[in-house]
Amino acid sequence: MPAAIVLSHDEQLRRLADGCPEAVPRAVVAGDPCLDQLRAGLAFRAAYRRALGLLPGQRLVVVSSTWGRGSVLGAPGADVLRRALAELPADEFRVLAAVHPNAWYGHGAWQICHWLAPLTEAGMLLPAPETETWKAALCAADFLIGDHGSLTMYGTALGIPCVLGAFDDSAVAPDSPMDRLGRLLPRLSRTVPLLPQLLHAARTQPDDPGLAALRQSVSSAPGESARRLRRLFYSRLKLPEPAHPAATRAIPVPSPGPAAPRLPHLPATLVTATADDEPGGGVTVRIRRFPATAQRTQSRHLADAHLAADPDDPDPRWPRSADVLLVPAERGLLPDEVSGSALARRFPGCALVAVEEAGHGCTALFGDGTRLRARWAERPAWASFAVAASAAYAWAGSGPVPLRPGVRARLTVRAGDHPEAGLVEFTVP
Repeated sequence: MPAAIVLSHDEQLRRLADGCPEAVPRAVVAGDPCLDQLRAGLAFRAAYRRALGLLPGQRLVVVSSTWGRGSVLGAPGADVLRRALAELPADEFRVLAAVHPNAWYGHGAWQICHWLAPLTEAGMLLPAPETETWKAALCAADFLIGDHGSLTMYGTALGIPCVLGAFDDSAVAPDSPMDRLGRLLPRLSRTVPLLPQLLHAARTQPDDPGLAALRQSVSSAPGESARRLRRLFYSRLKLPEPAHPAATRAIPVPSPGPAAPRLPHLPATLVTATADDEPGGGVTVRIRRFPATAQRTQSRHLADAHLAADPDDPDPRWPRSADVLLVPAERGLLPDEVSGSALARRFPGCALVAVEEAGHGCTALFGDGTRLRARWAERPAWASFAVAASAAYAWAGSGPVPLRPGVRARLTVRAGDHPEAGLVEFTVP
């Protein structure tokens, strides 16, 4: 018989009394130190978001996976991580995978990183298991896709809109809080786009009375766990407690981890770009970019998308099929050197070659030899020369644009529904 059995809620004490009444005298209801730490960490949400590399206005989707065949990573047919990257616009969303340490140590860190390498190369964050980054990520999260692991319960307790990407009902005790969570939270549909499911959770879950009651079932001593646990430990040691109050330890600010390998080439991207006339004669180009490597089929969210790729990508399928070729400034290729160059001869089917210039702008060269300069007059945090190039491609293809010398235009550019817009000036030299 242990010296003490630490429980987080009175409900667990009642279940212990039903299952093992002789253990009740050793039971101590001490609350949940992890939940206390997470709630204290909400005050530092902005610091955690900056440390995770989130730009202003971006939303963070945490995908949590416990271990075993019924988890998000282990469930047959589960494709949640790839789908999140494939369907959520990269300039508006970041995806972080919080994988349980048992999965890391069961398979090995090399194997986990190898399995998920195509996703981390496409921008997914993958914190190392020995860090507390998953706690910082929950404090920073806007949405959660979970399973029957404890992280899903913690996210629900924090009020994060949540959808279940998997759930092993057989691994959950009947009538437990986790069992109720599995019945209350929506299951991820394979036939409905992901983003509407997340947005529906965000609209409906804050006022859900069942979820409100569930949030109270995680700890019956909120904010008191440090004090109760210290009292227990010192009483067992037969030592007096320190005079200073017991306090919850702050969640460390995440350090850069192995999650985002930096490739020497620009990732291939499928881009939807629409140009719409504004009242008064202006034009707004709305850009949504998705990692090409995460796509499986031409889905509804990629209707009329164009492909932007690096001409030196070692995977030849991307530059050979690209509508827009992106040449970073570090390659040292000047705009005057593109027309008639080996680059143009290698990819004769490309509609536009964009060469990066200072200030995240570019010179765009069309297949007919027309040159267009794109410069960010008002540059938001998400701006890049790749976005400017796709805006130029959309503008030129939206109708009869007079691409003749001396033409100037100013366009509003938006990254999907991102709240911050940019302004690009187009000039035909």
